[in-house]
Amino acid sequence: MQRRELLAAGLAALPALAPVAARAQTPLRIVTTDQPGGGMDALLRPLADRLGQSLGRPVLVENRAGAQGRIGGQVVATSPPDGNTLLVTVQAGVVINPQAYPSWPYNPLTDLVPVTDMGRGSLLLLTGPSMPANDFAGLAKWLQAQPKGSVSYGTYSPGTISHFGGVLLAKSLGVDMVAVHYKASGDQVRDLAGGQVALGWGPAAGSVGQLIKSGRLKAMAYLGPRRLPAFPEVPTIRELGHPGVELDGWIGVFASRGTPAEGVTHLQQEIARAIAAPQMRDLYLNVGFMPGGAPPAEFAQLVKSDWQRFGETIRMMDYRPE
Repeated sequence: MQRRELLAAGLAALPALAPVAARAQTPLRIVTTDQPGGGMDALLRPLADRLGQSLGRPVLVENRAGAQGRIGGQVVATSPPDGNTLLVTVQAGVVINPQAYPSWPYNPLTDLVPVTDMGRGSLLLLTGPSMPANDFAGLAKWLQAQPKGSVSYGTYSPGTISHFGGVLLAKSLGVDMVAVHYKASGDQVRDLAGGQVALGWGPAAGSVGQLIKSGRLKAMAYLGPRRLPAFPEVPTIRELGHPGVELDGWIGVFASRGTPAEGVTHLQQEIARAIAAPQMRDLYLNVGFMPGGAPPAEFAQLVKSDWQRFGETIRMMDYRPE
């Protein structure tokens, strides 16, 4: 009789165990709005590897760059709310571009669920190797000597801090520059190194850091509040006397609307644990990226406040996407 009861109890437990086993075999799909090898991609892939180990399931990174972040965002916004598909994107793709473009196909505040932030960071002001100036003072003099509208700078998408940084820099130096918008950071960096644009912007992670160290890019300034451990010789834009150009941004993780709160919390806890690992913290801090992992409610509040802050900036600048 005892053996029959044990067998019955075991059979009764099978339906409860089945979803757990199924989830372990279901990949966690992370859609990112960056290109392979880009700065965000370089920070995400080591995190994805750690998540795969801690979750005990495959974690797949899918690059969906372009269209100012709307392509990758729409993939996740229309995905089933089962916690199996996440979006990793920069601040601009959630709180800037959706307000600047009149036909954005989804509402980030209602169609996406904030999970956590990977962290906060800023950008380096970069030039190619053919630039005659070797420091910011020389670059400023060179820019001020050029005919109006003859200098172009690259951005990794309209409405990003790479774009606003160029607008603010031109205003601070009293020069006129033309923005050349790329669909992702990798395209801009390639043309910058090749001399197709005079200056541009990029994070210290990924290919940018490698190109600086090899001499194929020059780093003139950093837009963040503190110098980068990886490039301690590069001054901040505030040190150089242009505090109004200082900018920073975040990389966020989002799920689709309707994802259960307990699933969101579980994902946030796993991501925060992975980011807190010493190797991950060292990787992030070395390129000036302050590690994140905020609880969902805290990150959601940051998204809402930045939506309001950048909405006011867009209206003040009368920013209209090209």
